[in-house]
Amino acid sequence: MKTTLCTTALALLLATPLAAQNAETGDAGPVTSRDATYLKSIEDIDVVSADGDKIGEVEEILVDADGNPAAFLIEFGGWFDLGDDDVAVPLEALTYDGKNYVSKMTEEQLQNLQPWDE
Repeated sequence: MKTTLCTTALALLLATPLAAQNAETGDAGPVTSRDATYLKSIEDIDVVSADGDKIGEVEEILVDADGNPAAFLIEFGGWFDLGDDDVAVPLEALTYDGKNYVSKMTEEQLQNLQPWDE
């Protein structure tokens, strides 16, 4: 029994580096290891004007045909998702101040954009 336990423990110790190597490279190639401090969901983060007034919220990030981020989908107006409008704005139209996204566009300019219809 003691020999079986030692053999099992030794096998696990020897297999751990192999498992770690497989986890790092994976079948799809290298995987970057990050902890949660590098990641943040931006869904529903407020979009504010240069004066700090809330304009809307980031609904999601839109990607192009190659899968690269291309635009923010901004939701504004309405109440509890009723009567709200969604518009797509280029990534350059917003800056992040550490808490909110600040729009370089006014609320009126956003309202004049073509509505986004999924």
